[in-house]
Amino acid sequence: MVEKKKKTKRALQAEETRKKIFNSTMDLIEKKGFENITIQDIIEFTGVSVGTFYHYYKTKEDVFFELYRKADEYFEEVVTPLLYTEEISSGERVLLFFRNYAEYNMKNGIEYVTQLYNTKNKFFISRDRYMLDLLNQIVIEGQNSGEFRSDIDSEDIIDDLFIVSRGIIFDWCLHNGSYELCHKMHTHLKRHIEVFSIS
Repeated sequence: MVEKKKKTKRALQAEETRKKIFNSTMDLIEKKGFENITIQDIIEFTGVSVGTFYHYYKTKEDVFFELYRKADEYFEEVVTPLLYTEEISSGERVLLFFRNYAEYNMKNGIEYVTQLYNTKNKFFISRDRYMLDLLNQIVIEGQNSGEFRSDIDSEDIIDDLFIVSRGIIFDWCLHNGSYELCHKMHTHLKRHIEVFSIS
């Protein structure tokens, strides 16, 4: 096994600064909304120089995109191993994927998630995402095993599943997190998966 090299003091400081900018931006988004903050707001709130901000991020959108990079990282490092620890059907694997998706949103908190769910947030439709690749892999495995219909393109299936799951999270935000998101996600996705399953 190859040992990971220890990070230098300088690398750790750089990591901390980047994290500080990210966390401060997320706090500002929660308070004011993404559209209502500027890079100057972020700099003043974080207490870093203009040069320091631009060393780590080119735009405020880049800071926002970090959230999606972190989500993909979480799904790659934490969720993927969970999905393949035991032999389960592809349908069950899809449900487990979305349970983790719901839990991840709950962990971020209702105020924060509410800021993300608006029509100006185009990051949701980005195709270059690990999470989409992972779900696509699960669906293709289900098609190859004869569990899922193969007359529907796998990408169309994952688009449908994400549309439904985002709709559930949006509804959860509208209801101010008043119900158990994981349960609602499981119930609706299970029903929806039946559309793509072969009896």
